[in-house]
Amino acid sequence: MKKIFYIFSALLAVVATGCSSEKDIDMDFHGGKGLEFVHFASSSDSWLVQESDESYIHDVVIASTYTYDEDVTYSVSLGENTTGVEGTDFSIPTKSVTIKAGEYTGKLPVKILYDTTGEGFEIEIVLSVDKELVNPVFGATSFVTVKTDKITIDWDWLTGNWKAQDTAGDPYPMVITKKDENTVIFTNIWGTGGDIEGTVDFVNRKVKFQGPFNFGDIVGADGDLMLASTSDDGVFYATMSPLGIVITGIHYYVANGPYAGHDFGEDTTTLTR
Repeated sequence: MKKIFYIFSALLAVVATGCSSEKDIDMDFHGGKGLEFVHFASSSDSWLVQESDESYIHDVVIASTYTYDEDVTYSVSLGENTTGVEGTDFSIPTKSVTIKAGEYTGKLPVKILYDTTGEGFEIEIVLSVDKELVNPVFGATSFVTVKTDKITIDWDWLTGNWKAQDTAGDPYPMVITKKDENTVIFTNIWGTGGDIEGTVDFVNRKVKFQGPFNFGDIVGADGDLMLASTSDDGVFYATMSPLGIVITGIHYYVANGPYAGHDFGEDTTTLTR
């Protein structure tokens, strides 16, 4: 999907009110407007655990649409897509989250155990409440991807199929291939189908690109689509880590034709497996 055809906006609407707890639902809350909606503040997250951490404690945040004059407690459980082993790779001391009276959010601490963690795993956390009480916009499931710095970043790690996400738009596939011992090719950046070549530095975990890059006449742009650096020297970088690859300091513009000079603005592209 080519990114230049779309203008994206994020509009999240709250459509119901009310309150829920382990007791019966009181429909008189908030003038009888309806049930309370709860959700995970983030449907997905990625955590990097370092060797210096004997253990690492994260907070998964659960949010309530409204505040109330009483504490409300929600239970959580592990989903079937969890690939880590509880008690070996991670631990969750309590399987409940309390949102205090007058507050919007509650936290669920998740402890990652570095010494027993392999290259990575995923935790699926599920709000164990009636689905009618879950905000359908955000959902009742949160996926946490855990990586450690035990992962070796080399050609085997770098090359292959990736999934890319830009600042706006839908994810799309990218392919990374090895040209020679020092040069790598990123294919289909920004969904254009075009290639960019960069110099690999595995020691510093960087890929250096020297722009600009011309992707030719792209349908919808009516002119050559250019990828360039936001800095004067024309250089931008991709940073590699166990969590994936992040390309920063880039922007796209139309070089010629009726829309010549149109700039799509600064962009960041994140690649994950």
